Amino acid sequence: MPRLHAKHRTEIRYAGPAGESVNEIRLSPVGDGRQSVEWAHVRVEPAAELLGHRDAYGNEVRWFQLVEPHERLVVESEALVVTRPSAPCPAGDGGFTGLADPAYADANAEFLVPSAHVRWDAGAVGAFAEGLDLDEGDGVLAWLSGLEAEVNRAISYTPGVTAVDTPVADVVGAGRGVCQDMAHVMIALCRRRGIASRYVSGWLHLPGHEGPGESHAWVEAAVPGAGWVELDPTHPRPAMEGYVRLAVGRDYADVPPLRGSYLGPPAEAMAVTVEVRELPA
Repeated sequence: MPRLHAKHRTEIRYAGPAGESVNEIRLSPVGDGRQSVEWAHVRVEPAAELLGHRDAYGNEVRWFQLVEPHERLVVESEALVVTRPSAPCPAGDGGFTGLADPAYADANAEFLVPSAHVRWDAGAVGAFAEGLDLDEGDGVLAWLSGLEAEVNRAISYTPGVTAVDTPVADVVGAGRGVCQDMAHVMIALCRRRGIASRYVSGWLHLPGHEGPGESHAWVEAAVPGAGWVELDPTHPRPAMEGYVRLAVGRDYADVPPLRGSYLGPPAEAMAVTVEVRELPA
């Protein structure tokens, strides 16, 4: 069980003094069955009182207000988290017939319909879905594993070609994007088939990787008879030990790490750095 130390830093510089700044942060991991949080801390500069609450999806949210003029904003989150592999999935699942159970739809209604960044049509997304060679006879878990691999094959990881609001159809058409895009594509295809699915944001540490770590996005799908199962089309069949969960939602729009508004000139520059390293046991 790795102990991961993570630090996420965002610095925004404005073209002049900004004021009346109100901001919301989703950068605090929450303990669950797969991770335990030894400690977590968020600081902002200029200094401000941080208030908190849990949102509708159970995410830890911090928010603050800055009234005095400032030309620079720093938000830094730091945490020490012990992660575990995902719980073993049952040998079988409820199969696709379980998706038709009214109780399944009632429990997962908001994760079955289109959302801000997850929409599908009969064009590029429909054609992509129809071209998938996925057998439903082995159950939902096997189908999802195949879909995870297919999205990874079809979308080439290419930074800088998409934005947070790039439509799923455009990502599929171009065949390029980043982890956020792959997650949105997979969620769209799951929901199109009637499988409830949601977006997960977090930090990633890949064993043996010498880089500084990174922000990451992956997918959870609700499997009849098995519950919520984590999948990652960017790194298929993940062991999950290096994944630190921060927030879940219908798509990225529900879980941005920092969201706010202010009065003043436009932001001149923004720099985000993420460090994730494993500590000795």
